[in-house]
Amino acid sequence: MALLSAWVLACPAAAQQSTRAQVEHDLAGFEQGPDDAAVRAWGPEAPATLMAIGNDAAAAPHVRQRAVFALRHFSQRTAVRDYLRALATVPGQGLFLLRAALDALVIGFDDLSVSAGFLADPRVEVRDGAAWSLARSPGAAARALLTERLRVERDETVRRTIADALQSTAPVRATH
Repeated sequence: MALLSAWVLACPAAAQQSTRAQVEHDLAGFEQGPDDAAVRAWGPEAPATLMAIGNDAAAAPHVRQRAVFALRHFSQRTAVRDYLRALATVPGQGLFLLRAALDALVIGFDDLSVSAGFLADPRVEVRDGAAWSLARSPGAAARALLTERLRVERDETVRRTIADALQSTAPVRATH
């Protein structure tokens, strides 16, 4: 967490209180978060604000999860990708933030490496989340990773997630 906090502190003070308050309000919707256009409309300071919310243990869990997932819209920024990678690999990271980070990496950056590493995690829910994330990629590399994992995966839930992904012709839609 120190790495994540240091990164946010190194960012410009982009997260003005009013901007953060509006972003948090938008993320706090009952059934779903903001649509893609709303996220893009937050402007160039949005990644720093979203990362600050993602790091804020006092924020509502669903708001933190949506903040992390919304970072997929800022794929032109290497620092955002680095943040998501770091967040996903924090020891003991909560499942919801981990899955949001994996999904954002695959959807926004077509970065399969972190999700691929979690396919062998001892926790079923983490392997299933990694497979679900990889299912969001339309690329052949993701399909190859899933095909390879299906050969050795023993848990029925994870196997079903992988099989469904391999049978689908379109990537799974994100719904954070």
